[in-house]
Amino acid sequence: MNILYFCKTLIIGTFFLISNGEELTAHHRKIPQQPPDHQRPLKIAPFSPNPPKAFTFSTSAQEVSIPELIQNGHQHHQHIISIRGEISQPELHLDTTELYLDFVFRLKQGTDSLVVYGRHDRTLGPPAIQMGSTVIVVGTFFKEQDRNGTLLLNVLEAIEVKPYPSSIPQST
Repeated sequence: MNILYFCKTLIIGTFFLISNGEELTAHHRKIPQQPPDHQRPLKIAPFSPNPPKAFTFSTSAQEVSIPELIQNGHQHHQHIISIRGEISQPELHLDTTELYLDFVFRLKQGTDSLVVYGRHDRTLGPPAIQMGSTVIVVGTFFKEQDRNGTLLLNVLEAIEVKPYPSSIPQST
């Protein structure tokens, strides 16, 4: 059965049931009418679809350097990458719920740098974002990105920011 036809039929059928109307068209199934002396109560339930099921996927982040991203950013555009560098110019802003910190900083390797932005869940502890600290950032790289009418070049949307070397033994 064609999915578009199915959706159309479902919508029209729902309207028919809610409006308690007569037959819609010749190609739709007739809904048997109750005798006139018996009134069916009209029940309207709110639409509540099942929430999407959570899923996980595994993809390894490609380790890249900042000079490589600046030179060949088009090859890494919208790819998940891992990059190590030193934090400069950090800004942290508490959101209105006070559960998240929105952050932005420059990640430096030598004289090259790129902008990193993201969101940190405060329930997971303090962020690893401190001026001058070395971190590993895993995130999605954008050679160009339009953010509210502003064109950003060479930015990384962070998924994870962790200290380097790790404070956990046997971990990087």
